[in-house]
Amino acid sequence: MTLQVLPPEMLEAPKDKIETKEAQPYWKPSSLKDGESEEFRLLGCYETGHAIVGWQYASEKRRDNGELGFAGYVVTRSHPGQPDDIARETDWSKPDRPKIDGTYVKPRRFLAWVATSAARGRLEVLFIEQKSLREQLTEILQEIEDYTWTEDGLANFSIKVSRKGTGLETSYSILPKVRKVPDKIAKEWANQKNTIWLPNFFEGKDPFDGRQTDEKGLPAGGTDKRGAFVKPTTKTTTQTDNNEF
Repeated sequence: MTLQVLPPEMLEAPKDKIETKEAQPYWKPSSLKDGESEEFRLLGCYETGHAIVGWQYASEKRRDNGELGFAGYVVTRSHPGQPDDIARETDWSKPDRPKIDGTYVKPRRFLAWVATSAARGRLEVLFIEQKSLREQLTEILQEIEDYTWTEDGLANFSIKVSRKGTGLETSYSILPKVRKVPDKIAKEWANQKNTIWLPNFFEGKDPFDGRQTDEKGLPAGGTDKRGAFVKPTTKTTTQTDNNEF
């Protein structure tokens, strides 16, 4: 069986635009400090609803006092252009950090992927906005003979994300390492994979609510022997032993 691992949106994006909030827990490479690194194992892929590509921009809305203020982030499937609610740039050269009318924050493309963290031993959503990291990961994932996947969509390798430098001198890198999936991780993923559905980002819903499968909005939990819907028993993430990462 051949799984479609990479989201096709890496090459061509759809045109939907839907507001959403960020999922918890999530991890961004920008949280690393100079010289730090973290290791992850990718879980699932595009075909299973555990990897997506989209665009994100900061939005503003008018407050009760009549002034514009930050109103959260908006996630879109394709580039949003310059929507009416996009946030203005900040003038960081001035002490009071005023907004610059007529100059707006640029939307940023992102790649989100479900993974397990070696440091924290839990399921997380990797939220990668850095173009260099997305390109490096894409190159790694295309080496299908070296970096393989199980039939359930689990990576038989880990990725080590590292940061070097600060400010404008910051650079990021990804180093893959072949690591067979432990049986414990495979079993835990089988129990939890239906409780995470990243396309929920585009519906303004929590990815950890699982896949919406019918008109009543029930999250995906599988079916019983008769084909009846079975709700997931939990939406919490399981801690794992770091030795079995």
